[in-house]
Amino acid sequence: MQTRTLIGIGLAALSGIGFGAGGIAAQYLFTYCRFTPLDLVSIRLFGAGLILLLAYGIATRRNFFRDIFRNLRNIGAILVFGIGLLLLQLTFFVSIDKSNAGTASLMVGFVPLMILFWLAVREKRPVTGTEYVCLALAVTGVVLLVTRGDFTSLNFTVAGVVWGLISAGFQAFCTLQPKKVTGRIGVVPVLGCGLLVGGLLGFIVQPPFHMDVDWTPAAFANYLFIVLVASVLAYYSLLKSMEYVSASVTGLLSSFEPLTAVVLTVIVFHVPFNAWEITGAACVILNMVLLALQDRKKERKVIGKQGKTCSDAVKFCCNFTAF
Repeated sequence: MQTRTLIGIGLAALSGIGFGAGGIAAQYLFTYCRFTPLDLVSIRLFGAGLILLLAYGIATRRNFFRDIFRNLRNIGAILVFGIGLLLLQLTFFVSIDKSNAGTASLMVGFVPLMILFWLAVREKRPVTGTEYVCLALAVTGVVLLVTRGDFTSLNFTVAGVVWGLISAGFQAFCTLQPKKVTGRIGVVPVLGCGLLVGGLLGFIVQPPFHMDVDWTPAAFANYLFIVLVASVLAYYSLLKSMEYVSASVTGLLSSFEPLTAVVLTVIVFHVPFNAWEITGAACVILNMVLLALQDRKKERKVIGKQGKTCSDAVKFCCNFTAF
């Protein structure tokens, strides 16, 4: 295997591990430091957006704000994107708070499926057999995670799964909505500004100085980990990996995120996953793998009137759902 390919695989895997570990850090803040999902989502979005834009501005020396304010459509699109990111992250953290980081991260596996089914409807193309199989795997996985194999009663994680699925819907929206504005301005400026907008809107609802949380050294360390490692570094690794390997390979390795979250949930919080739940998790991850493999086969096949390929869907999904 070529060195460039190994570097790309390593960066993509590192990105998935970083995002998955970020969910564990969030669960720690909810469990031990009296954080609420709204407390964390606002300061996370604002901190990550600020650092991302500063780093991008220093690295490129580009005045991207001039490009943004040149067109009112750009401003409107970024505002909508920021609201979407706020709702995406808020529902994701609520899912963690109601269940655990492993369950919440597994619901990310529905995002590529939602996007592909939406594109199939919009582009009036038939749904493939693989996509139907992936849908069946994803639904089976959720049922097993919710019931834990006991079909006579529902486990409390049903709330976490529902919020996770709602979050996946917002992630799919945030994947598709900003495509035009990213084409005019670029991915990083749009994402960074969207994060800032989402954080500032969150501050309106929950001012940062009114948060009733325990800012212990461990809490501060976990917050820094979420912003620096699980947001900025993980996202940089994701983008960098696309310079070495195809978007489909990156999408395939995105399964490291839920896998990392599940393993660390068991290790750090001693949350037991029985055989039924492990089978459900495997179904959700297999759904992600099959979609990425299908995408790789069709990487050069045009599916939309605007010339978008299947790999574009995975690439946009990687770019925006990670946060």
